[in-house]
Amino acid sequence: TLPILAEAGYTSKLCAVTTMPVTLYYYTGWHECQLHGCPKGEGAWRDIPFKDVSGKHFVKQLQVEADGLEFVVCDMKKQYWDNPPDWYGKKNYQITEGGSYSLRNGHLRRIRKNRVLVVTDLDHTLIGHERDPENKLLEEFKNTWLGEYALNGSALAYSTGRNKSMALDVAKERGLPRPELMICGVGTEVYAIPQTLPLFDWWEAGQTLELMPEWRTKVLNGFDRKYVEDILTAGFPKFELRGTPQDDPYRIPTAYQMDGNFDAGKTTLQETLGEKYQVISSGHGEWKLIDICSAEAGKGKALEFARRELKFEPGETLACGDSGNDELMFRCNGGYGVMVANSLPELVEAMTGNAQEGLPLTQGKT
Repeated sequence: TLPILAEAGYTSKLCAVTTMPVTLYYYTGWHECQLHGCPKGEGAWRDIPFKDVSGKHFVKQLQVEADGLEFVVCDMKKQYWDNPPDWYGKKNYQITEGGSYSLRNGHLRRIRKNRVLVVTDLDHTLIGHERDPENKLLEEFKNTWLGEYALNGSALAYSTGRNKSMALDVAKERGLPRPELMICGVGTEVYAIPQTLPLFDWWEAGQTLELMPEWRTKVLNGFDRKYVEDILTAGFPKFELRGTPQDDPYRIPTAYQMDGNFDAGKTTLQETLGEKYQVISSGHGEWKLIDICSAEAGKGKALEFARRELKFEPGETLACGDSGNDELMFRCNGGYGVMVANSLPELVEAMTGNAQEGLPLTQGKT
């Protein structure tokens, strides 16, 4: 090829081949540790110490000027070793090309280049659904998130119908990794999670979490709890009051035993309350859960708030959910959404209707 280019008037140059280095992040509780390995192109094994990562006390980092690496990890005295588990299938960890990688609990992952803000529902989406009785899918999510996204500038937010106390309880029960934000009460409470807290056990500091001041101002604007409760008590007895002002300070949870009048009753309630309020329904079966909150709240408005606070573009945002109170997240302009395979009919029907109106809907596998 080169002679042809020369004949056509091109000047050929021989360029030095540059090697993309290997950057390795290591999740560990060790205060000091080192890699014991052999970079590609070298004939002998050697020790390379890990360095601390500013602001991330749970992870160490090193860089090797080679486009591949075979290695294990050990403490500085070589008394304790991190060798690959049996399921890894090889005696040593192996990286075959340059790039950024992470190692955690035997899982060696390549870190993605593109960041993403994941805003996910908890119950029957991330946790606690019949397709994952042994939490295998949850563990795969943890490995994928921490291995491929958590170190590239991505962010995680939990958006749940649970109040703060109940959300912290399930985070502890299922060992959920520390998020950037926790959105509770169907989008009426937003808490910033300090990134100085441990990656796990962060929930132990739950009682110190305070509602974000910017969000508090937003959801309290025009919200009159007594006004709503009086309307419900006087004219809508089918909507049974649930919860307390202490547990649900910025919403009024109710439950409705289903009958043929539900849709009309919900519409009338919304019209009676006026445009400063919204009526959010979710659930399937004999009872529907109905939450009444400020029109400035809800999971959709909370997602948009999270995106602005964490500085993500709409196209960098992924919402995940399974029920009616998640629908508002999917209606945020420009973002992406995942309805999990066990989603309730109310959400599937609503979003299928959107697709028929020209909005994109792609069906994937579980």
